[in-house]
This record gives sequence, structure tokens and C-alpha cells, in this order.
Amino acid sequence: MKALEGQRFHTFLSGHRVFHNPVSGNPWETSQQLRRTVWMRLLKQADVRYRNPYQTRHTYASMMLSQGENIMWLSKQMGHADAQVTLRKYARWLPDSRVKGGYQLHHDWQNYLEAMPNVAG
Repeated sequence: MKALEGQRFHTFLSGHRVFHNPVSGNPWETSQQLRRTVWMRLLKQADVRYRNPYQTRHTYASMMLSQGENIMWLSKQMGHADAQVTLRKYARWLPDSRVKGGYQLHHDWQNYLEAMPNVAG
């Protein structure tokens, strides 16, 4: 966040895009330009197989949901029309709430009651 705030004063507030080509000082003209000059080089240096930069969006969403982030908040972060759009795409990454949540407690309580002898009878 600190880096973005610092960058803001160099480019965005001067009426331009936030990210500029460090060689020319001009805004990136196309995403292909950025991909070829920066993205691919960084992936190679990190020894990571090529992934389209857009896939980082999916990585972000799946990581947030896997950690239990609120689906409504994530839906807004992703720019989706509503949480249903987010659910259709990322539901498999939602943690299984039955393991620790209320569903499991309710289920255990029902089993306990069914196993008890009928004391009223």
C-alpha cells in the first residue's frame, strides 16, 4: 500500500495512469507491452511457469475464500454484480463450515438426543 501511495504522486495525480514504463516514463500503451517487458521476465527469474497476468485475479479470489474471507466483501473487491456471480465461479474454494461451525454442533446434538434413553416414558 505504501508503494502505491508513493507512486500516486509520480503519475496518477498528474492526470496519467498509475503505472508507467520505467524505461520511457510513458504510460503502458498495451497490456502486451507490460507482459513482454516485465511480467515474463519476472516469472522466469522466480522460476515460475508462465501464467497470464489475469490469472492472478483467480488466485487472489481463491486464496481469500480459502482463508474464510466474507463472500460479499470479495464480490465487491472482484467487481462482480453480486455474490451469486462470485459463488458460481469460486464456490469450491469456500471452507467446509460443517467441520467447525454451527452445522456440526447441531448435527452432534441431534445424534446425542437420539442416543439418549427416553426418560419421560
